[in-house]
Amino acid sequence: MLRQDLFERARESVRSGTVLLSALACLALVTCGALMLMLTHKLDAHAAETEIAAVTASVDEAVSTQRTSAYNTARWDDAVSHLYGALDPNWAFANLSGTYRVFVIDDRGHTLFSRRADGTIDPPLRQGAPAAAAQLQRLLPHDRTSAARLTQGIGMVGLYQGRPALFGAMAVTPLQGKVQVPSDRLRYLVYVDYFEAPLLRKWSARFGMDPIALSTTPRHGGISLPVRDPDGRPVGWLSWRPKKPGHTALAAIAPTLLLAVAGFAAIVVLLARMLQSQQTALLARNEQQAALTEEAERLRAEAERALDGAQQARRIADEAARQAVQDRERHAQQLREAAHEAGRSLREALAMTLPDLIRLADRLDEGTDLAAASTRVQARHAEDVVRRTSEAALSLEDIAFNTDRLATASASIDGETAKTRAAVSSAAGSSAAAAEANASLLHHVHTIGEATALIAGVAEQTNLLALNATIEAARSHAENAGFAVVAREIKTLSQDTQGSAQLINRRVTSVQQAVRDSVELSRRIDAQLRQIHDHIATAADAAAQQAVASGGIRSSVAAAREQALAVDTSMSEISGAIAELAGNAEASREISRQMRARAQQLRDDMDVIIRELLAR
Repeated sequence: MLRQDLFERARESVRSGTVLLSALACLALVTCGALMLMLTHKLDAHAAETEIAAVTASVDEAVSTQRTSAYNTARWDDAVSHLYGALDPNWAFANLSGTYRVFVIDDRGHTLFSRRADGTIDPPLRQGAPAAAAQLQRLLPHDRTSAARLTQGIGMVGLYQGRPALFGAMAVTPLQGKVQVPSDRLRYLVYVDYFEAPLLRKWSARFGMDPIALSTTPRHGGISLPVRDPDGRPVGWLSWRPKKPGHTALAAIAPTLLLAVAGFAAIVVLLARMLQSQQTALLARNEQQAALTEEAERLRAEAERALDGAQQARRIADEAARQAVQDRERHAQQLREAAHEAGRSLREALAMTLPDLIRLADRLDEGTDLAAASTRVQARHAEDVVRRTSEAALSLEDIAFNTDRLATASASIDGETAKTRAAVSSAAGSSAAAAEANASLLHHVHTIGEATALIAGVAEQTNLLALNATIEAARSHAENAGFAVVAREIKTLSQDTQGSAQLINRRVTSVQQAVRDSVELSRRIDAQLRQIHDHIATAADAAAQQAVASGGIRSSVAAAREQALAVDTSMSEISGAIAELAGNAEASREISRQMRARAQQLRDDMDVIIRELLAR
């Protein structure tokens, strides 16, 4: 019966799980569908709002354009001159008319000019747009001060001849102040443009919308945006069919959604089957559990039967225990006899064993004393080694420090040697340049000597010529007195030139000797500089070798320091081991003492046991 109830509950659970899974699947599909529809509606509404905002902005832009056009045209000195007083229609036609509708009205709203470029004369503004004319009359300024304060014209939307139109108006005022408005009876320039089809097509193309239509009544089946006058009354409706990006996107992703729904349904079916298979496995486990329950009932009955058998066996055991008591009493006598025999044997064994234990303890004490003495000696040696190792480490630290200083000094010597070598090289170059300059100077001095010799030769020849001239003058007597004077002057000049040439020759000889001495000195200086350069190179090599040697010493000192530290560590460990060995020696002495005490205690205990055994 219980097993049948379990099966029914399991089947009901399977049915409930399948129904719940189906309900969850339906709820998920309905929720997703509702969300998609809401999202589509939101997208379409947002697109419609965007289009409405764009068209509204376009209408505002058109009104602003009308306002700006009227403001820029009405502020005109020539317009003040020709439109106030007796209005000049020819000037107005030539400067204001165009394809658009333009009006010049006074402060009471009477139309003074309304002619287009093709000659068409539009009806007065009050007649074509009575409501708009009244609104403009209310919005426009009515004195010069108010008109001067305006920074833009008046723009609005209204009806003109029953059709929605754009109005732009501004009081005619001077721009540069060359002329003045004669009185506060202002006149106004008014522009009127219909919402033409090209403008609507331009808006549609700008925002990528469907064609926009203008009507005087709202249309159904799309968006109808009212165009309002300054009083808020609609004067027309801009209608168009809005785009629906939500529906478009939904249609675009519909195949994907259908595939997703199909996949979701397939997953749900698969989950249902998995649930059924798990429930089937659960039913099988319930069947196994029921079988196990029946098996447990059977084993419990067998256990009860085994308990009855155990109670019967206990009664048999009690009987066997009584029989065993009798057997123990019988064997007790045999045990007492065996105890007496064992006591006697134990006494003999103690008599033989205890002296050996005491002798062993004595030997252990002797060995412990020797080990302790040896340990103390080793401890002193270890302390000495540790002290020497520490001193060696300190010495190595000093060597390393001095080696670093030596390396630093070698590096400094190397740097200074390089500088000195460069200076010597520069001095050698300068000396070589000086030697070359001296050689060149010697050549020039030699040239000067040759020129001086040439001058001396010329002076000698001039002197001979002067002598000949003097002789000839002496022969001619008075006829060549002037020639004799010139001959004397030439002779004097020749003698002076010859003396100067001799002086120059002596000085040139002195300069040549000085230059030769300078050249020789430069050569000796160059030779000495070369020797100094060689010595510096040798010193630099020695400094480099010293730096290499310092690096090797540093490495060796570092290795020796590490070895000293390792030795110090090892000796510290050895000292610890020696200390531990000393402790072990003390422990061995304590063990030997305890062994001796235990041997004595054992002898006393065994005496008691032997007396008890013998007393039975």
